[in-house]
Amino acid sequence: MFFLLLVFAAPGLFAQTGRLSGEDRAALAAAEGRLAALVETIYTDSSEVDRFTACRDLIKELVTALDRPHSFEYAFDEVPGLSIQYPEDRSFRIFTWELFVDRETYRHYGALQRNTAELELIPLVDRGESWLENPENAVVKADNWLGYVVYDIEGGGSYRGRPYYFVFGYDSYDTYRRRKILDVLSFDSAGKPVFGLPIFDTYTDNNLLLEGRARLILTYGAEATVALRFDPELGGVVFENLVMMPGNHGEGPVSMPDGSYHLLRLEEDGRWHEEEQIFTHKYEEAPREVPKPSEGRDIIGRGGKPKSGGGR
Repeated sequence: MFFLLLVFAAPGLFAQTGRLSGEDRAALAAAEGRLAALVETIYTDSSEVDRFTACRDLIKELVTALDRPHSFEYAFDEVPGLSIQYPEDRSFRIFTWELFVDRETYRHYGALQRNTAELELIPLVDRGESWLENPENAVVKADNWLGYVVYDIEGGGSYRGRPYYFVFGYDSYDTYRRRKILDVLSFDSAGKPVFGLPIFDTYTDNNLLLEGRARLILTYGAEATVALRFDPELGGVVFENLVMMPGNHGEGPVSMPDGSYHLLRLEEDGRWHEEEQIFTHKYEEAPREVPKPSEGRDIIGRGGKPKSGGGR
């Protein structure tokens, strides 16, 4: 992991405003092809050694590619499996991907690139395995990141004068369970990213109020598809209600969606409060999705390419 930190921290300082030169655009297009081949190895190769080697090489290749003037302008659209997400204001972007280690272990890799006058590439270091207690309350820096594939970034607002963004993530987690994460990203006075902000007030299954949670984590059965998204029409974050059900494969109880939804809505105190069951239909038994072929889908199960921004 220390090696990977050194590689991510290695880029020089180049202006990021302006236009890509034809030479740099051609070099980035060539790098894009190499990145795509490495990502394919990471997600499909049967050898753990080859997957990790490809992951290490992907980091080096990505850093080299971005170490060019105005690289923020290049979208890297032709790298399926490499999620590149932007907020609406395009002030930064986040690269993330997932490495399957074994049946019970996934690792996540990422980097945040600021859209600044000089290149800033900040590694996101997955320390999720060490988050044994209260992961929904921790406020951490980029070197102590929870670890997930980012699938959306939305502007959240400002809390006590501190602007923040919602970062939506997916984690394959283990054989029988998956996770979706609503994280909060802000920047400290030095411009360094901070993950987590105590702005969520939610309830437990027993209607116990949990105030000031720093993020929301949904853990559910691998057979399910669970919604966690920002809904502009409702003006808040929508997520599915989960109920405990017996597992189908001897894994013990797992949480599954029951067809009802909750909404997190911003209130006058600057925090996001849970409104229960905005859609009240419930199934008598939690629905289970029939497994589908993964062809043509990305790491979070969507058709087509991960959302990205920018031109080519």
